[in-house]
Amino acid sequence: MRQNSALPAHTPAFVRTSATMAEKNPNSVEAVKVAVRVLDELAAQQRPMGVTELADALGETKPRIHRHLSTLKEMGLIEQEQATDRYHLGWRVFQLGEAAGNQFDLRARAEPYMIQIRDELRETAVLAVPINATPMVIATADNIYARILISVKPGNRPLPHCSALGRLTLAFAPKALQESRLSEPLLAETNLSMIDPAKIRERLEIIRHQFYEVSDGEMMLGVNTVAVPIFRNGDQLAGVLSIVGSIQNIPNPPRRAQVEMLQHCAAALSTQLNSQAYANWHLRQSASEILDALP
Repeated sequence: MRQNSALPAHTPAFVRTSATMAEKNPNSVEAVKVAVRVLDELAAQQRPMGVTELADALGETKPRIHRHLSTLKEMGLIEQEQATDRYHLGWRVFQLGEAAGNQFDLRARAEPYMIQIRDELRETAVLAVPINATPMVIATADNIYARILISVKPGNRPLPHCSALGRLTLAFAPKALQESRLSEPLLAETNLSMIDPAKIRERLEIIRHQFYEVSDGEMMLGVNTVAVPIFRNGDQLAGVLSIVGSIQNIPNPPRRAQVEMLQHCAAALSTQLNSQAYANWHLRQSASEILDALP
């Protein structure tokens, strides 16, 4: 006997409807995943996209993507341009983001630390948060002391495999998400970009051990980034704190003062977010060896 046919006659209509929908949509969890991927793609591209373009980008059929777009549009999560029929994120997504930001405002907490990093290290400080094992930059404190400014725009999503922000985000992501990202085409931004999945897996182990990562010329030649993790609730990755600048000022390996400054600020933020990950890391004998090895 089917479950919804056993519901009593006085059951509220919305319950009977939900039961019927659950029966008709046994893959409702997969449907949610596709909807989230649609929103992620629109956010990543930062421009309106058509049904065909979205279907190609996500490896899905046009009818399936169209169904999801119709539902997301009905819920106010996306909007459709009348002139082109293309879709972009809707106002409701912004409202949800604002609500989430009020509950967990890492950017506000990190701002004084980013200014401290900028002023003491005289480099641009960058803050990113993980989204499906990919970093998204949410704030910067630009280097006001440099004649030539090197910075990263908020909203930028560095590649997970060939950037310091990306590999550090990937290192502390669940294993399934790591493998999902490494199974995708690994494009090179420069001739120094790391694109070998086996070597990246080895690098992720090193990152988890040393609590920092560098990417020398992998996104842009002559530019280096040093990144460290921010944790919450134990060992969950909350964000990534980094500096970016010229290779002549941020060498590879980085200077001990640069790594220690970043880790000091990240540890303070982690403590505010109910994590003692850095305190536990410093208890390891290898922690001092890692720092002592830096110039």
